[in-house]
Amino acid sequence: MVEGTTGQSLDWDAIFAAVDARQDVFLARLRAIIRVDNTVPPGRHYDRLVDLIAPQFEAAGLTTERVIIPPDLIAAIPLPLEGDRVNLVARRAVGKPPLTIYAHMDTVPVEEHWDYDPFGAELHDGRIYGRGVADMKGTIASLLTALDVIHDLGLTPVWDLTACICTDEEIGVYPGIWHLAKLGYVHAPVLCMEGSQDPVLRLGSNGSVDVTITVVGESCHSGANYNGINAIEEAVPIMVELLALKRDVESRRSALPLAPAPNAPDHLRPMFNLDIIHAGVKSNIVPATCTLVVNRRFIPEERYEEVEGEIRAAVERGQERSRAKAVEVSFMKAYPAYYQSADHPLANKLVAIMKRLHGYTDADFHRTGSGGSTDMANVAETIGTDQIATVGLGRQRESRAHGANESVRLSDALAHIKELVYLFCAPENE
Repeated sequence: MVEGTTGQSLDWDAIFAAVDARQDVFLARLRAIIRVDNTVPPGRHYDRLVDLIAPQFEAAGLTTERVIIPPDLIAAIPLPLEGDRVNLVARRAVGKPPLTIYAHMDTVPVEEHWDYDPFGAELHDGRIYGRGVADMKGTIASLLTALDVIHDLGLTPVWDLTACICTDEEIGVYPGIWHLAKLGYVHAPVLCMEGSQDPVLRLGSNGSVDVTITVVGESCHSGANYNGINAIEEAVPIMVELLALKRDVESRRSALPLAPAPNAPDHLRPMFNLDIIHAGVKSNIVPATCTLVVNRRFIPEERYEEVEGEIRAAVERGQERSRAKAVEVSFMKAYPAYYQSADHPLANKLVAIMKRLHGYTDADFHRTGSGGSTDMANVAETIGTDQIATVGLGRQRESRAHGANESVRLSDALAHIKELVYLFCAPENE
């Protein structure tokens, strides 16, 4: 047994060897988690996954509580959802400062062709394949295995641990962690297990809003098109104005730097994408409606109200040159923008263990903003903190999160377990 009393130097080589010895346990646990289909929408089977993992938290010495989001709050999400939004809170109190650990259960859908079963968590050539192994159900298996090691070796955490395993991050609007933060379950600092094991220190993220623009025309026979109003054609002046706004928006820059990457700017920028268009049913029918979805990512320096206002103004300018019978505009704000600090004790411990396990040096670490959006913005806003540390499972350039053949290295998964044990149990002076 490795003793873990306060102030005592721990034998990390022995602790890490205990992690490696649990490789098969981790893989079996991960496969069981990945096999529960929590793709969203519709986000079914949250209760099934909680039924699977709650006893495992309890076996590691944590108490558990299920928190179901009231249906009237979920109704704010304009997507086809099914099933209860069941969130799990697991806690171990040892009279120490609080630490909240966060992971989400949901994944994006499986749409492309895969070479491996997306719900199999199969191991091939040192990589584990499956939807959610990187983003971010794999971290739930890592967390449970880390807690097993702590429990079995008799280690004492230097924090009061609260694990929040939550719903609906991949769609936003009202994610489970936001609900838990509002109810007082979430306390700073927060360890967000989303991201990667690359040497990056996140400084904040863009916010995100989807804008749905529906142009209404009038259908008729294509052979007598003078009797109708072609919704696609009358959407063009609006798209012209939106593309002009895109050029203006994407010329802006945040004060937050971006880690070096091919084709990336030096600093975080807003993004404006015309992402989805639906119109028409048959070539001999003039289309009666054309629906366009714009995804707008906004930097922390931008005010959301101004983001919405300039899009409405662009649509109105285009509508002035359009014969559309009507134009409808709606906004689905997924996440706000936010800042997080890279200079607090948890973040400093994260750097120390990443250097030890991955061989990074101080010069390797980049402080960076993120063009993605996250429910950590809701947490930061609700509890008033920037003390968030981010380390996930996998590598951004190879894990293919959200893509076909999503995968992580088995060696990185074992390293992630070690990272967590260190973050939870290492005294400040180590």
